[in-house]
Amino acid sequence: MQNITGMRVDDASLAWVLLGKGLDLYQDSVFITGGDGRFIYVNDAATRALGYGREALLTMGPPDIDPSVSLQRCLEILQSPQGHTFLVDTVHRTQGGDLIPVQVHGVTLQMDGQSFAVAIARDMSESKRMQETLLQRQQYWRTLLDEFPFFVWLKDEQSRLLAANTAYARVARVSSTAELEGRTEFEFFPHDLAETYVADDKAVMAAGVAHYVEELYVDEHDQRRWMEVWKSPLHEQGKVVGTVGYSRDITDRKHTESELQKALAFTQGVIDAFPDLLFETDRDGRYLNIWTHNPELLAASRESLLGRTLKEVLSPESVEIAEIAYVEAERSGVSLGHVISVMTPVGLRQFELSMSQMRVADGARPHFIAVSRDVTRRLELQQELTSREREYRTLVENSPDVIARFDLQFGCRYANPVLLQALGRSSTGAVGCSPLALWGGEAGAALEQRFAEVVDRRESVEFELHWSDALERSVCSLVSLTPEVGGDASVSSILMVARDISELKAYQDKIHQMAFYDPLTGMPNRVLFNDRLAQMLKDAAYHRHQAGVMVVDLDRFKQINDTMGHATGDALLKEVAVRLRNSVRSYDTVARLGGDEFGILLPQIRAGAHLTRVAGKVLAAFKQSFWLEGREIFISCSVGIAVYPTDSMVSEELLKYADSAMYSAKRSGRNDFRFYSKDLTVRAQERLTLESDLRHALERGELALHYQPKVLLGSGAMVGCEALLRWAHPRLGMVPPDQFIPVAEDSGLINELGAWVLRESCLTAVVWNAAAALPRKVAVNLSVRQIQVPGLVAQVQGILAETHCQPQWLEFEITESLLLDEDGLVVNALQALRDMGVTIAIDDFGTGYSALSYLARFPIDTLKIDRSFIHSATTDHFRAELVRAILSIARCLNQQVVAEGVETRVQADFLAAEGCQLAQGYLFSKAVPREQLLAMSDACLALGDMPSEPIAT
Repeated sequence: MQNITGMRVDDASLAWVLLGKGLDLYQDSVFITGGDGRFIYVNDAATRALGYGREALLTMGPPDIDPSVSLQRCLEILQSPQGHTFLVDTVHRTQGGDLIPVQVHGVTLQMDGQSFAVAIARDMSESKRMQETLLQRQQYWRTLLDEFPFFVWLKDEQSRLLAANTAYARVARVSSTAELEGRTEFEFFPHDLAETYVADDKAVMAAGVAHYVEELYVDEHDQRRWMEVWKSPLHEQGKVVGTVGYSRDITDRKHTESELQKALAFTQGVIDAFPDLLFETDRDGRYLNIWTHNPELLAASRESLLGRTLKEVLSPESVEIAEIAYVEAERSGVSLGHVISVMTPVGLRQFELSMSQMRVADGARPHFIAVSRDVTRRLELQQELTSREREYRTLVENSPDVIARFDLQFGCRYANPVLLQALGRSSTGAVGCSPLALWGGEAGAALEQRFAEVVDRRESVEFELHWSDALERSVCSLVSLTPEVGGDASVSSILMVARDISELKAYQDKIHQMAFYDPLTGMPNRVLFNDRLAQMLKDAAYHRHQAGVMVVDLDRFKQINDTMGHATGDALLKEVAVRLRNSVRSYDTVARLGGDEFGILLPQIRAGAHLTRVAGKVLAAFKQSFWLEGREIFISCSVGIAVYPTDSMVSEELLKYADSAMYSAKRSGRNDFRFYSKDLTVRAQERLTLESDLRHALERGELALHYQPKVLLGSGAMVGCEALLRWAHPRLGMVPPDQFIPVAEDSGLINELGAWVLRESCLTAVVWNAAAALPRKVAVNLSVRQIQVPGLVAQVQGILAETHCQPQWLEFEITESLLLDEDGLVVNALQALRDMGVTIAIDDFGTGYSALSYLARFPIDTLKIDRSFIHSATTDHFRAELVRAILSIARCLNQQVVAEGVETRVQADFLAAEGCQLAQGYLFSKAVPREQLLAMSDACLALGDMPSEPIAT
């Protein structure tokens, strides 16, 4: 076994004996408890403290000596892990039944598979007694001050009372000294007397020295009486911050002085009853007579002092002060307020020396009467009071929190600078005011209600208060109200502490706003929309109501964003949000789900007709134009609707179905609404599958280019072709371009596909032009998405260089929608391509935003007349005139014209007669693979037959 000294002890019993001997020398009680909850060891200090013999204690356990500990709790402690410590303040019961306060420190140990608890108990009886004695002494001195027969007070620089004793409170006719704090003597005494007191205060603070004066006061019976007043400046860090003083009624003494000559016996009686030390001396300071009821306060016995001088008795410093008093008494008859130190049998004491010169016969040596008042305790209290006041003021007035005290009438007794500044009041402007007067409105009324609760329940409360400060700023404070209990155990005042948590609340609100609201429109975002959707469905299920979910998407919003800039797009979204909000009921939810997509929740729907009316109002809201940056803009929207519980009872499905219905409205021509139907989900799933398959089409070799020739109408010679993308799907067969091209544009695959098409077209152009006498152009369709992506020009340059294709062999076909470009991006890109030598053609001309200004502004080389015009040009007079007009415009602008969709010889003859030079269509050839294009001859195209059936492009 290893003993506590670290030495090896073979005999375990010897180790325990050594340990016990060591612990017996310990002054505190030591207990070791075994695993069964009984003591296995106690030291001598424990037997002495509890009065039991060691054998008796070893049959006991902690519950037998500690009333607060059960055997179960004792066993729980023993089962604690090794090294678990505990500290408990409790009591131990002695054999005689006495309760001893103790502080127990302990630790658990594990040894040889057994549990032990070692505890050391320290007797706290002496500490408790010292605390009680200190508290009793503090109460004693407060009682002594309050029972002091004189008036004692402390004032600040504005002569506001900071503290006073009960004698002062009595003459001021208030019930407690607390009612005096923060108030001035103008509130208790006649105005003329109060002015005198304040003037004295100012004089004392200006002079910086103590001051004595005899003044009138009005007692509790409204009688004017005389008092003698001692006032001294109150210093803090070398600065005068107020006055401290005391006074006593001298009406009787004044009367006595007037009657002194008439009744010397009465005067002697008064002198004998005088509580202070009274001396009669000559000018040399020789003691001639001494009167006192407290001889222990004399420097020596009365008999030994008589005949001796001050120089023989007092210290040089005190003699010097006394000499000053003599001089003042000679000059003015009296000297007051000087303090001297005197070593007495009871120790060094401080005396306030008051001296006056006695009237004597002419020629006689002057005598002086000196009064020495023991002010030792008063000075100590004054110093302690000053220190406590300084500490309190420093703490309270430098606190960042609001601190105030209110009386039971809810009048403010004190307010620290933080509150005064917030309320815009002076240091005295808050005293006596109620919360309603200070905070006003709802905040003041709420505070008064809380004050009443605190007084009634005598319990502290904590709450948040919203109010406005003097600068009209909104403030949120965490307020704590605490009842202050007086000596009679009743609530005497209310302490208010308030911390400004405005920034914290604003931060919380901002976090909430950021989490649940769209920063652009201020509307609920998708998160809050989903939360409200779930709640709406719960309410609808409970009340068995129908509910509607709408998804609103702006039509062609991207064109606004791309052509007019994102700032304009954002402004449009804000205005759209306002119009949508005005189109529904106040309790409906309108949210921005992202981009230009909005969601609307419509609870408590009675019939589908209601949803139809709401959708109509939404569409009508877009009929009025939007004014953005001084420009009038028209835009429409598409609306999808899903109904609970008809379509689904699941929130995610309802939102998905409304989205599907919205896309159905877009595919149907936009500016409309659609209700969800199950086939929409099927089509949406097919679209997703198509997108997934399209992503792998390139790598699987499923995509191929077919080329439709362009010919000269006059000779039938091939001068170019248009590259058309074909998709041979392994399951669906040939997928028409109008099905998979929109999917590619929406998914972003169009850029990858476009680069592949351009590279393949360039390779074809190189081979096709190798043996050609004249250049032959391969036309490639350019998507809106492609030209909007930065780097298109560099990509074209790279592919031309990579394939060794000449720029004059390449032509890009664009749609008229690209001509709406406002920021110059499109025109700059097209001009850069044209500068390379590539030509630009407008595809399907006449079906979109045709305008002469666009043709003049953009670098256009070729116009391709849409097949819809060609198809009816020979049978419809108006269509024929439109074709002639297009040809005329092109000639004026020196632009070529290509007629698309030429299917009959009659159409070809009409176009040739009108001056159209180029054409493409089934009359000449359908779109064919590359190998077939290269094998064609010009002659066969000139004599070509009509194709049996059209092939979609």
